[in-house]
Amino acid sequence: MSNLIYLTVKGQNQGLISAGCGRRDSIGIKAQNGHEDQIFVYSLQHLMTRKQNVSHHPVIITKPIDKASPLLAKSLDDNERLECFLESYRTSENGGLELYYTIRLGQAYIVSLKSDHPHSLTSNHMMPQEIISMVYTNITWNNVACSTGAYSIWDERVF
Repeated sequence: MSNLIYLTVKGQNQGLISAGCGRRDSIGIKAQNGHEDQIFVYSLQHLMTRKQNVSHHPVIITKPIDKASPLLAKSLDDNERLECFLESYRTSENGGLELYYTIRLGQAYIVSLKSDHPHSLTSNHMMPQEIISMVYTNITWNNVACSTGAYSIWDERVF
């Protein structure tokens, strides 16, 4: 079973961009109690590489078209600085959900936003979604379950 991932986005100008995104009027039957002000994330990808120095690459998030979609487009258009917080939940031993992993993107900016409305004849089982790529100044990872964490800054450094 895949994990559930939720995203909270605060914009420097727009405030809480993710407000109301988890409600039924925003995402229909995917709405989840307790996550009304978070964006439901279908997938999360992030790549870091290293040759002589660490190279950070954009965080890529796939999400449903929701209440935040026009606000995220405005954020891209305005080059708005964002603070992003991702929470990953997994099934616990007792069958409930437990928060086990978080990622915080500090001073993030959207660098691309792609809307994907599947072909209505060949992919009628799929829902419209968007793919967002974000760069950031700093990133923090925390494994809540294991009490471990790390931090990195996206800059040009050589060790």
